[in-house]
Amino acid sequence: MSLSLFSRVCGLALTVVAAGAAHATEGQQLRALLGAPGQEMTVPQNPGLYGQLWYQHYEATRFQDGKGHAQAIDVGNGVEAVRGGAIEANVVVPRLTYISETYWGEGRLGVSATLPLIDLSAHTTLTGRFPTGFPDAMKPAVQAQLNAAAAAASDQTTAQGDMEIAPFVDFQDDASRVVLMAAFVVPTGDYNANNVVNAGAGHFWTWRPGFVYGRAWDNGLEFGTRMTYSFNGVNTATHVRSGQYLHADYSLLYRYNDLWRFGLQGYAVKQFTKDTGPDVAADGNKAQTFALGPSVGYQSEDGEFAAELKVLPEFHVRNRPEGTTSWLRLMFRLD
Repeated sequence: MSLSLFSRVCGLALTVVAAGAAHATEGQQLRALLGAPGQEMTVPQNPGLYGQLWYQHYEATRFQDGKGHAQAIDVGNGVEAVRGGAIEANVVVPRLTYISETYWGEGRLGVSATLPLIDLSAHTTLTGRFPTGFPDAMKPAVQAQLNAAAAAASDQTTAQGDMEIAPFVDFQDDASRVVLMAAFVVPTGDYNANNVVNAGAGHFWTWRPGFVYGRAWDNGLEFGTRMTYSFNGVNTATHVRSGQYLHADYSLLYRYNDLWRFGLQGYAVKQFTKDTGPDVAADGNKAQTFALGPSVGYQSEDGEFAAELKVLPEFHVRNRPEGTTSWLRLMFRLD
């Protein structure tokens, strides 16, 4: 193996760690609970204090680049390292929502607070892809170095994530609901820029304005969406600013009766501005993902308790892992 190729492969561990270190677009992840909103987007809520306890399971075994192909890292001399392995996250999300009797215009003022508790693991594999004419005798040595780099880019953490606080104004009538919000995310999560995986996104704040729109028809159909646009600060630990992105959750449900709803739910993410800062890829790591899958929801007759289960496979993914997000969501009134 040439000295230059050897040094490139030995340094690959740092490249892969840098690409997967943060829980943000900076590391091809997203500082968002994708697919979390559900039937409450269309169900009217009376003033009061509501508690939610959600469980998310996410698992991905594909890692897509900016063109929708498997991520491959150039290590020199025509050799590429194709990334594989798996990312798995188990997230418990306590959430509080308060809707007051105070009005702003015709809407009630309220606030919600969300704090994810995250168990996240990354198992990385790197498989050498060799050009025609590459010496067979050198391939085992190169692959051994790739295996070492992959091991250095694999890790696990269990820690607190970043808190989102969302003041809002809630406008409701008999058939529709509109919520205007101005959320922000506080860097409360556990984070170290040298770690392979982190529960927190980094040392920066995110401002996230958005809205919820829900509509119910007499024939039993219900449509709901929650759209936000995220503006990220500079991560002071890495001097990288993650790009701005639109995140939309949506649902189309059929109200079978007063207790049960069935239908489809999903989410879409599109990053519109590039990441900026040291060692950012030429395409700016602009992330994209879509998901759609089945959902079933239950709500008690008195409205004091609700539950929801959904499974959301991802597709058309760019610059991030591609997998499946599953949610079990419990909601109950506290006062």
